[in-house]
Amino acid sequence: MTAEIRPPVRSTAREWALAAGAQPDADISAAEIEPVLVEILEQLLDLTVSDPFPIRAARRLGARLCAEPLQQVRMLALVTRTLLGFPAGPRGSLVATRWPLVASQAIDSYAQALQELALAQQKKNLSDEATQRVREFAALQQRLEHEATHDALTGLANRTLLRKRVRMMAEQADRGVGLLVVDLDRFKQINDSYGHAVGDEVLVELAKRLREVAPPGAVVCRYGGDEFVLAAGMADNRVTELAHAIVHALNDSVWSSAGPVPVSASVGTTYAPPQDRSELAELLRRADRAMYSAKTAGGRRYAGAETLDTGTAVAG
Repeated sequence: MTAEIRPPVRSTAREWALAAGAQPDADISAAEIEPVLVEILEQLLDLTVSDPFPIRAARRLGARLCAEPLQQVRMLALVTRTLLGFPAGPRGSLVATRWPLVASQAIDSYAQALQELALAQQKKNLSDEATQRVREFAALQQRLEHEATHDALTGLANRTLLRKRVRMMAEQADRGVGLLVVDLDRFKQINDSYGHAVGDEVLVELAKRLREVAPPGAVVCRYGGDEFVLAAGMADNRVTELAHAIVHALNDSVWSSAGPVPVSASVGTTYAPPQDRSELAELLRRADRAMYSAKTAGGRRYAGAETLDTGTAVAG
């Protein structure tokens, strides 16, 4: 990583240290905290280009946030905001893509270390206050884990969780993986005509419909903007049936605060049979190509990556 595009490690660490040192229970200065945070950020950045994915190393660095000299400082929310919001690299780069995975492992490990520390304090003093703190840490850890793996607007899975779930599906020897890319038709016109607030209402409602039509065990992800991805483990290739159901489910107008908003979607599908072991990136590439074929054919339909046939998929 060149100096010209190096992420703002020192400025971020300085702001982080000032915020941490300003907390009422922090018996430590920002000057003592800052060099530790610089070192941790630098090492986390190095892990983004490590192969295989350095889960243990990232978790060790997260646990360091609970060790001396930071042991007295409670900054779980601050750690989460700082790491998840850190501009690790240019959009689309390997560093930017892998940073949320590295950061979420460090955050989870830090939360776990805080919980373990609280448990140790509870055993030592057996106080009700310590017990309540453990419960708060556990609840906060659960909430942060959900926030780190789900889209804030729709509550659907984000890319991190999608990647994890598809990997798990691919490991099942008796089932393949069906993957569908869903892109809303003319969504920019909805935002332009009705406003972004109504556009958000539409996204929330369509996310709900996707959950309802998804088969048990499927993962539904808001992949970005007005694009969704649904993946499901299945013994046979039934993605065509699922795509047909999705096109129809997303074809009815959404009733919003501005009245009915007409919607429709283009869907691209692909299927990896058992033992195929295709990576998520390859499945997405195939399904995305099929989705654009459906969109080019007029939208409001689906197309399969294996056939790119859009002739019989139009929603009536």
